[in-house]
Amino acid sequence: MVLEAFLPPGSELWMFNEVPVIERDRKLTDGGLDVSRLENIKLVHKEGNAVIKRHLESLPLETFDSILILADESLEDSVVHSDSRSLATLLLNRDIQSKRLPDKDTKPTSLRLSAFSHSSWIREMQQASDKSIIISEILDSRTRNLVSVSRISDYVLSNELVSMALAMVAEDKQINRVLEELFAEEGNEMCIKPAELYLYDQEELCFYEIMLRGRQRQEIVIGYRRANTERAIINPSPKSERRKWSHDDVFVVISISQ
Repeated sequence: MVLEAFLPPGSELWMFNEVPVIERDRKLTDGGLDVSRLENIKLVHKEGNAVIKRHLESLPLETFDSILILADESLEDSVVHSDSRSLATLLLNRDIQSKRLPDKDTKPTSLRLSAFSHSSWIREMQQASDKSIIISEILDSRTRNLVSVSRISDYVLSNELVSMALAMVAEDKQINRVLEELFAEEGNEMCIKPAELYLYDQEELCFYEIMLRGRQRQEIVIGYRRANTERAIINPSPKSERRKWSHDDVFVVISISQ
């Protein structure tokens, strides 16, 4: 239902797993889903094993805007086994997508360059990541390094997220209202906004001044990412240090998405 609220009309949600469709419908109904209430998305059911390449090749993976790989609940007792399946599914998806890219470079290359290499394989899958987003749910924090080093997928460390949320609520129960607001399908959420909304190109400001300009827009600026850098900086320190900002920079804000 959250996806129903976010996605535009005409969207399709493909569900691919080994659960038979009849049992899957029963599970969804028992979970409170009323398919007749879905207006923006259409459910498409497919059966198969997500770690068998032949099964995955039956899907139009190159047409998907995003893919969410969920941990297998039947294997949650063994986080290593569960993460291994998720990683295998991730790599198979990216490999299939990279071979189906319509705009792959078809220029002739020398035998030396066309031979398989680890770097070229990773590069092809990184190109596929520009066309389709894959989010992998992982359970073991040690798996995070394997996923992040390849830069072919984003990930959600679900166990750690739940643990941190429980710890924050246990420390201060009022934080639960903040979490509910951020994770609800409506209301305020975390957004990435271009710097041009807050400043002129090459304008020299400290972060406190940017926060003030965000407040005038009824937003809370919590961080930034400079141009040509990969990581955002949240809750920067010191905030009083003045620096020049570019329109290629972006800011992380909490606001009602527009």
